[in-house]
Amino acid sequence: MAEILDSSPIVLGLSLVIAVFLWAEGYKLYKLAVFFLGFIVGFTVSGNIIKLIPTFPWQSFIVQIICGLVLGALSFLVIKLGFFIGAACAVFIIVSPLLTPLGTIGMVISFASAVVAGFVATKADIPVIILLTSVVGGFMIPAILLKILILSPYDVSFLPGENSIVWLIVKLILTAAGIGIQFAKQRADD
Repeated sequence: MAEILDSSPIVLGLSLVIAVFLWAEGYKLYKLAVFFLGFIVGFTVSGNIIKLIPTFPWQSFIVQIICGLVLGALSFLVIKLGFFIGAACAVFIIVSPLLTPLGTIGMVISFASAVVAGFVATKADIPVIILLTSVVGGFMIPAILLKILILSPYDVSFLPGENSIVWLIVKLILTAAGIGIQFAKQRADD
């Protein structure tokens, strides 16, 4: 059931709206972003654990929703923990695919860099919020758009694969633009 929701056009469309909003306005709604990231982590991690236990799909989905809500609420209630979780997850999501070819060492480096990013995030406020939401949004937008294009009736076989250097460059450019937009808006609000 979770696989169906992962590729649902409605879920992808909503995810795209959230990603664009995080990318451009993230510092204004960081508490919501922290809850959302906590929910996603709780949902995903519990889903990976539940795969090891024989259950019915609807039972797994309910447990995933509950775990996501619990971790999201904990992240929301304890913002510093949310900063840690959000920054650690964002760094892990970015670094782990790049270091996967290194095997176990790559995963250890990915995990260590995620933990360091989490600790750094707890020591700062608005700049970390802007950087975190820009990175998350900047990396989510192309990934979601690619999934939407794949579901479309058009031939998209000419596009590079999801983990290609082209998409990484697009993600980095979007991240930089999001950082610039948010810092400009933050200065204008001061």
